Amino acid sequence: MLRLFIGIVVTLSLSRAPAAAEDKMVVDMSKMTCGELTKLGFQDFAGVTMWLSGYYNASVRNTVIDLYQYAQAAKTVKDFCETSPRASVMSAAERALGIKMPRPR
Repeated sequence: MLRLFIGIVVTLSLSRAPAAAEDKMVVDMSKMTCGELTKLGFQDFAGVTMWLSGYYNASVRNTVIDLYQYAQAAKTVKDFCETSPRASVMSAAERALGIKMPRPR
């Protein structure tokens, strides 16, 4: 019985591997909407907000991050996005945080 259980677990884990590769997401951040942001899972949301933080902070030559302030800013942007699903994420960050995001080249 134990061998059957192990066999099922191995089979299920192997069959899931190709699907994980299909979950790859590529995003043009200048076009991502708030509606798309609010539908993301925690890991993808965290990745997007980290990218936004790095993009903005690089433009103002800031190399220091306060993790508490970062978490508050991410929540502020998410809250704004929940009320404005058609707004772009970058414009939402500008409006919600009172900052000026650099423009793509």
